[in-house]
This record gives sequence, C-alpha cells and structure tokens, in this order.
Amino acid sequence: MAERLNELFAAVTWVDKQGRRREYSTPQVARAISDDPSHDTTVSRVYLATLRSGANTNPTVAVLKAIARFFDQRRAGDASPITASYFLDEDNESQEFRRQLADRQVRMIAMRAGNMTPAVRRQVLQMLDILDQPASGESTAENDGS
Repeated sequence: MAERLNELFAAVTWVDKQGRRREYSTPQVARAISDDPSHDTTVSRVYLATLRSGANTNPTVAVLKAIARFFDQRRAGDASPITASYFLDEDNESQEFRRQLADRQVRMIAMRAGNMTPAVRRQVLQMLDILDQPASGESTAENDGS
C-alpha cells in the first residue's frame, strides 16, 4: 500500500509559478482531502505520513477512496483513472493491463476485436504476430552497432 501511495505522490504533480513540476506534499494532500466537501473523510498529515511510510497498513475504504479521489482529480488527462482498488490490487499484470488500456487506440482495437468472430480474431492475431517480427537485417544492424 505504501509503495503504491508513494507512486501516486511521484506521478501526479502540479506546476508552480515558475513552471516547475512539483510533487504534492503530505500536508497538502491531507489538507485537500480534509477540506473536500464531497465526503466527510478527514486525514491528518501524520496519519497520511504513516500510510506513506508503511507504519500504518490498514486504512478504511473511505480513506482509500478519498486519497484516490484527490489524485484522480489531478492526474494527467491521458492517465488511467485512479480508484481505491489501485491500492488493493497486488497483481502487476493487472496494473500493466490498465496502463495499456489507458491508450485510446488500444481501447478502440479491443472494442472492435470484441465484435469479431473467433476465426477473425485468430487471423488478426496472426497478422499482429507478423507485424511484431523485426524486418530482415534489422536485428543484425542493431547488434553490430551499425
């Protein structure tokens, strides 16, 4: 949980008056969560710091939702939505899947594939396998540094 929370602090940033990207501080996040009128959850900076350090590992669902809401409202427009399940999902494969689905073109391809027959999907996968193969001579040039 602490690792994922710290990942959000590192990934979701703001721009200061000088145009520099900055991470949100623990007190900033705690204050914003506590001041958010859309819920009645409050979080102290000390409690949030214990979550970040791993000293506290059992926050309530309401706290997880409030933290997720804070970061989701400030994430980059092309980033995956941030929900409370982000903190609970231990599966790296699921994280990678969500990251890839954040790309609009990937979602469009997936949606179209869902409407195809199994035979057509197999053909598409075969075509993707062909497209994924390096062009002849490409790997040799990369390996010998030319």
